[in-house]
Amino acid sequence: MRITPGVAPIARPAPARAPDSPYDGWGCTLEVRPSEIVGVRACERRGLGGLLAVHRSRSDSADAAHRGPAGSVAARLGGNRLPPLATALIDGDGRILRWSKDAEALLGYSADEVVGNLAARLVPDPGPGDRITSGRGWSGVCPVRHRDGHQVDLEFRTYPIAGPDGRLFILATASDVRALGRIEADLAILDGYFAQSPIGLAVYNTDLRFVRINRALARMNGLSPRQHLGRRLVTVLPGINGAEIERAMQHVLATGEPVVDARSHGRTPGDPENDRAWSASYFRMESLSGQVLGVASSIIDVTERFKAEAQAAQAQERLTLLAEATARIGTTLDLHQTSRELAGEVVPRLADLCTVLVREGLVASTGPEADDAEGMVLVRRLGLTATHPRFPLNKVPHEGVYRLPPGSPYTEAMVTGRTLTVPGRDLPPLVDTPFGDARSYLRHETQPVRITPLVARGTVLGVVVYARHNGREPFDAQDLAFGDELVTRAAVALDNARLYQREHEALQQANAAREQLALLNEASTRIGTTLDLQRTAQELVEVVLPRFADFVAVDLLDPVLRGEEPFLLRNDQGVVLRAVAVGEAYGSGLTDTAYAVGETSAFDSSQVYAKSLRTRRSILVPEVDEASLSEIASSPDRVAPGLAAGIHSFLMVPLLARGAVLGGAEFFRTRNPEAYTPADVALAEELVGIAAVCIDNARLYRREHETALILQRSLLPQLTHPTPGVEIAHRYLPSSVTSEVGGDWFDAVPLSGNRLALIVGDVMGHGIRAAATMGQLRTVARTLATLDMTSDQVLTRLDETATDIGEGQFATCVCALYDPADRSCTIASAGHLPPVLVTPHASPRLVELPPGLPLGIGGVEFQSVTITVPQDSILVLYTDGLIERRGQDIDEGMALLCRTLADPGRNLEEACDAVLAALETEDAEDDIAVIMAHVLPSP
Repeated sequence: MRITPGVAPIARPAPARAPDSPYDGWGCTLEVRPSEIVGVRACERRGLGGLLAVHRSRSDSADAAHRGPAGSVAARLGGNRLPPLATALIDGDGRILRWSKDAEALLGYSADEVVGNLAARLVPDPGPGDRITSGRGWSGVCPVRHRDGHQVDLEFRTYPIAGPDGRLFILATASDVRALGRIEADLAILDGYFAQSPIGLAVYNTDLRFVRINRALARMNGLSPRQHLGRRLVTVLPGINGAEIERAMQHVLATGEPVVDARSHGRTPGDPENDRAWSASYFRMESLSGQVLGVASSIIDVTERFKAEAQAAQAQERLTLLAEATARIGTTLDLHQTSRELAGEVVPRLADLCTVLVREGLVASTGPEADDAEGMVLVRRLGLTATHPRFPLNKVPHEGVYRLPPGSPYTEAMVTGRTLTVPGRDLPPLVDTPFGDARSYLRHETQPVRITPLVARGTVLGVVVYARHNGREPFDAQDLAFGDELVTRAAVALDNARLYQREHEALQQANAAREQLALLNEASTRIGTTLDLQRTAQELVEVVLPRFADFVAVDLLDPVLRGEEPFLLRNDQGVVLRAVAVGEAYGSGLTDTAYAVGETSAFDSSQVYAKSLRTRRSILVPEVDEASLSEIASSPDRVAPGLAAGIHSFLMVPLLARGAVLGGAEFFRTRNPEAYTPADVALAEELVGIAAVCIDNARLYRREHETALILQRSLLPQLTHPTPGVEIAHRYLPSSVTSEVGGDWFDAVPLSGNRLALIVGDVMGHGIRAAATMGQLRTVARTLATLDMTSDQVLTRLDETATDIGEGQFATCVCALYDPADRSCTIASAGHLPPVLVTPHASPRLVELPPGLPLGIGGVEFQSVTITVPQDSILVLYTDGLIERRGQDIDEGMALLCRTLADPGRNLEEACDAVLAALETEDAEDDIAVIMAHVLPSP
């Protein structure tokens, strides 16, 4: 069957078919208005020429062009979502000849029930029923009686059909009005969503060609909807990353996995001058049967958010770069190195050329205000870096002193404290005869030069000058902020270097003092090496090499070495000295030739050495030549080796102590290019003075330390009184690290009835005061024990005594009272470590005690515990210095103590020695006190 426009139906014979029906071989032609055609469904049933169903579209929306060709609607309606379409063939008498399955589904009547009956019987209202069977084409809504009795509103369309013999037939089609309404409502909602949505929407077929697009997306792209339809994205919008987007849509088509917030960017015909950014989501469209129809997308413009994110990312990147650059600037406290690090961070990240100019007064340690007499600002170039090949980096001196006249851009930036931007051609040269290539580069190949002052802690340190080559993008706002912040942070690093340089002398002296004190502390447990003059002189040599000198010699007068008082030098008297310490930073050979330890040198009264000792003043020779070295050396044969070693600057400092001249120290520079200055003289005098004072301090300290040790040992029991049935052994060791005495003590007090009191305590802290407090507490504890007090009562009274002493003196203590009558032992603790009990047939164990609080807190109640000490057992009391070690759990120390005591093959003295051998270390920070009581077996 074909459809042609017209009014009257025209019958044409159809191709011959087998005469299974009186209607076989009939054909028909009917007219339907094109605007009403929505979809066609054709079917054949046993020789019937054709059965046509037509739905009228009610859409006359202006958005029709957005939906594409009319066939797209038919495709959208085709499929399983259409409502049932009932069809019936009625003859001219109104009798039903054919009845479709959809008609049976809508009205409940089977074909057997209605075929041959009048159609009017199904229509309760004769008016519409007559129109259906009138033989004329008609459309409208008519109620039809359902088989169960209720009425169903159907929308009818009737088509008159002329048979071969002229008989009239009627083809009637009908659909449920409510089902059609639902479909139309769904379509209206979809069309409205697509047309009115403020976000961009598009549908692509499986070839990724546009089949539908809404106005919002068309406006984003700057094209009409028709310019999209049937075309691919890469063709419609060549200015965006279309290939990447299509790959994403292909992935959605292939996998069915939606893509959310896919970013695209570029330029569109709608805004060809600016980059835009979009966020899109894609999902696959499928029919109810699972057929893949295409891809749908929703798109929103996120340009502003993209710009904000890009700016935030750029700011974060700048911040990261700034943090990294800051970490690489100021790695040393050296002005030169810090300046080079600053220039290296500016180039190439920020600029192509950078130079760092620091005020000469800071470099020379004369202060930032040290300018010349004419008011010129003196600056020294400490850093210069360039990456462009046409800048003559190798021809321009990387370090030099320049005079900046008032009013120049450099001085103006330092005076105002603000960054200046100057065209390269207007930048004045630093020297009168500038290097031509560098000047030409600044004039013709750089963007405007930025001059940023180096300001830290209110002090102007200099300026940083940097510029970009013409081939790079100009500085933007973030570049300028990055540059200013980088220079500000670098200025702090430079100022730190300046402050370090200013304090360097004091720091060296402090370091030398700390090193010497450390050596003295180390020597306190050895053979007094800190009292050796030669070692002290060698320490001075080690301190100054190589930071202050390349070669050093320290000489002492022979009377000093013999232990005699040094004599006064007359004006006409020469001097003989002996080298006691010599050192060099590099292998020049001076140590083995010109100056050797133990060798004597004689100087006449006119030579530098004798003059220095006689006047007690330092002598500086900034520039050494052959003539000056002849006055410095003790003999002419030492001049040539000195010149060969490269000696170019010399400083002589007398060694003074307690108002007497002990000798002198000579400082030489060979490889260090800087000459000695008056500031170096002051530093050297401090260093040499510290060495002399350290010798006297060592003598005084040793005397004080020995006095304190004598005091402490006098307060400890020198020997213990024998107690029947109990053997006593004890040990006391001072700290191997701490130079001061501690407050550890122990005691064994015999009591009436052959009882015995064992007491161990530890006063917190070190020094004379701790030792004195220890003596008082030991005396009181001994007295209280003899008054037949219990162990907890002894601690209670000791706590009162410690509180009365005051001054924050606290102590831990453990008191054990042993009664041989029943072998009981009553023990109380004041915050002290628990004793260890070693029995013959069991492993050593810690005695569990109420811990208690330290003595000196006041008002504390102590509790005691009574245990039985079997025969041949050992009770061990000790202080924390025995088991405590830095970085080690105290339980490990107590476990090691128990393991050491577990060996039964030793006597008591051997057990004491074994415990110290196992637990004593060279870095012990506290004194050690141990007392052991062995309960002897009954005879």
